[in-house]
Amino acid sequence: MYKFLVLKILDSSSISLPSTQIYGRVEFRSSKSDSQFETEILKQSAFNNRSNFDAYSICARIATIVEANNIDEAVNIADNIFSEILDLKSVEFAISSFKISDIGFIKNLDSGIIEPIILNEFRPSISFVVWQGNIQRKDFTNQILSLNNELSKRYQRSLHWSRNSKHESSIQLQTLFYWFAVEALVKESENDNIGGVIRWFLGFPNGKNRHDVSTQVLNNLNKHPRYDYWNKEIIDLVEKIRTFRNDSIHSGFRSTDFSKKELKLYNQIMVFSASRCQAAVATALISGINTVSEFKEYIPTIFEANENIINDVHGNIIYSLNEIKNAF
Repeated sequence: MYKFLVLKILDSSSISLPSTQIYGRVEFRSSKSDSQFETEILKQSAFNNRSNFDAYSICARIATIVEANNIDEAVNIADNIFSEILDLKSVEFAISSFKISDIGFIKNLDSGIIEPIILNEFRPSISFVVWQGNIQRKDFTNQILSLNNELSKRYQRSLHWSRNSKHESSIQLQTLFYWFAVEALVKESENDNIGGVIRWFLGFPNGKNRHDVSTQVLNNLNKHPRYDYWNKEIIDLVEKIRTFRNDSIHSGFRSTDFSKKELKLYNQIMVFSASRCQAAVATALISGINTVSEFKEYIPTIFEANENIINDVHGNIIYSLNEIKNAF
């Protein structure tokens, strides 16, 4: 175990402090407390995070000392500690944004090495659309807008939640929004458990309709050495996410109540679940299916109609879940 000093800058619309304030294990620091070397490290972190350091230069810093085995673990522990204090202080500054930015540094107090905090995860970027001529072709968006049925309306509500999730910085809210996106698609009543549908489109057919899928497809799915493991594990994980959803809403659970591994695993499962369920509903809409109940009747047919299902389950879903499982 090593001792790390973790420091992050608050959001650009947060607060600016004249001096240091201490709350338990946490320090709120003035921007004037940065040494010249620390300022350069923070600029490196901002550059890596595609942020303009000048926009954060006068914002308060938040810091704490933690014991951890590595940098990632230290940052995760520190974020949880920060969260509790930020919740309490946010009441005093209602017009300000009390959240931490991605800009910061971490210092190993045993070795003295200081490093900028950088993000290695995927982030959105600009997309370039290729010119397709002067006459606009009718695409899927036009097709959806021309429909006026239960399933098309559900599809649009689902996309709304997914888009909100992509712009949400909190991994807990991201996960919840993706769950809402699937609920908007296929949940028919308060007592309707959508776990079975989620498992279908993650690549794990279940229930009595499993027998409607061809033996060849089922055998090909089973060829992955970890398929049986995840087939059993997904049942428990989806139920935990459903509980996570209910506890977050009804019991006020926070991201600090869950480990980083749990949150990343839940989030990845829901990213796959929402996108695959939406793709299945899109296929149903193109095929003339109008209601969610009718959609559920054709789940095996829609599932098997996906020619890329084996590669997607093996090369994307199982691969990604294995990576998260093995990373901690």
